[in-house]
Amino acid sequence: MTHPLRASAEPNCDSDWSIGVDVDLQTALALARASTQALLHLSPLSHREITEALALEIRDLERKGDPLSLAAANAVRKHLPEAA
Repeated sequence: MTHPLRASAEPNCDSDWSIGVDVDLQTALALARASTQALLHLSPLSHREITEALALEIRDLERKGDPLSLAAANAVRKHLPEAA
């Protein structure tokens, strides 16, 4: 399956695009985790703020209701106890 923006590209380029997206996603996730850990160590009040922010994000994702948003909400929910 080719991405709509890459429809005119060579078929083997699709795997390169997918790899690039996966690398970008993993990089963003690693940076987010590191930032969250830094905030948690910076202030005891950050636990409450991060927990509230995660809960808000979960509600927003669930409100969207599409399968990807619901899957993301479940993934974020798994991190909620870690922040509490």
